[in-house]
Amino acid sequence: MLEGLAVWALFIYLLRLVGMPWNVYSKAFAYIGGGSWLIFVWIGLLNFTPMDLTGGSVVQSPHIQLRPGSNQIRGNVDQIYVNPNQRVEEGQLVYTLDAEPYEIALNRAAVAEHAANVALEVAIQDVSLNEQQYEATKADLNVLESQLAAAKEDAKWKANQLNRYITQNKRAPNTVTESVMDEQRNKVQLAEAQIATLEKQIQKAEIGVEQARLNKEKSVLAVATKEAELESAKENTAQAEWNLEQTRVRAPADGYVTNFIMREGQYVGMVPRIHMYTDEKYVLMRVNHQAIRNVEVGQYAEFASPVYPSKIFKAEVEGIVEATGESQARLIATDDNVRMTTGSNLANKHHFVRLKLEEPEGYDIPVGAVGLAWVSGEKPIGFMSFLDVIRGIIIRMKAQLYFIYSI
Repeated sequence: MLEGLAVWALFIYLLRLVGMPWNVYSKAFAYIGGGSWLIFVWIGLLNFTPMDLTGGSVVQSPHIQLRPGSNQIRGNVDQIYVNPNQRVEEGQLVYTLDAEPYEIALNRAAVAEHAANVALEVAIQDVSLNEQQYEATKADLNVLESQLAAAKEDAKWKANQLNRYITQNKRAPNTVTESVMDEQRNKVQLAEAQIATLEKQIQKAEIGVEQARLNKEKSVLAVATKEAELESAKENTAQAEWNLEQTRVRAPADGYVTNFIMREGQYVGMVPRIHMYTDEKYVLMRVNHQAIRNVEVGQYAEFASPVYPSKIFKAEVEGIVEATGESQARLIATDDNVRMTTGSNLANKHHFVRLKLEEPEGYDIPVGAVGLAWVSGEKPIGFMSFLDVIRGIIIRMKAQLYFIYSI
């Protein structure tokens, strides 16, 4: 407001210099016009160039828990490689846990993997043996079938010979003696018995071939099972290696560790014992409701902090926090109390805007530092860009005051 009044006073002064008379009309113009100008500037600053004059805009940074990658990795701290509030780089070793249980688990997994590998080799050999057994049983079956065919031909020949003897005796009695006839009948019976025996053997051989085929298929399936078991054992080994590596906690990004109190021998379980902040910094700024609609991502902003009096840091709107903590509804199935809800939100006239802070070389604003910030919002006409100049003057004036006190 004072800056706007100074601009109007300068305007009236220039008019006086060029000869404007100081009478009732000029005074009315100066006072009424000045008041109107102040109202115009005040409304413009509130709506199109928001600024948090409370000095409560705070510097924040992503907060990272330095702990193993899984809550199943627990143990006592073996050694700490950093000091409180020390700067760390990405990949730097921060602390280690007692790794003996995880080394034992890794050795056990390696033994199980070796056993699974041996079992797979045995299963592959079983496939080869069962294939040979299958081929052997098929060969035996082929031999028996050949023997059966030969036996049938032999039996047929002997039966035909017997029939010829019988026919010959009918035409010329007693030309073939009874002893020869009996001997031939015995040969026919023996041939038929041989055929029956071979048929039984073939049936048994067919069963053996089918059993050998099933054994071969089972051995192939057993190989697939052993391969799956080997892959599972490899995954278990990889998991054990990962668990062992997680006992060595490293910094995931550039930044600095907090003022931790963790000591060697302390147990690390579900709750992390050490944290860090990254080098990425941003400012959380309060913006009034009238101006939030004119704030967009990418707009220019500035920030000043008592940490560096008179220094103005450039910033950029990185995002708009679409919801506030006051908007959080009840998590249980109960209705909100009207009087309590409205009463507690009467003073809720602001939203948060996140500003990406630019730190020049040689400057390091600590996380948690507070200060003033303003944003160059969207304006309906280009003429109103002078509001940015006013905000720039305001923040620079107040930045000078940071030499003697903090708002």
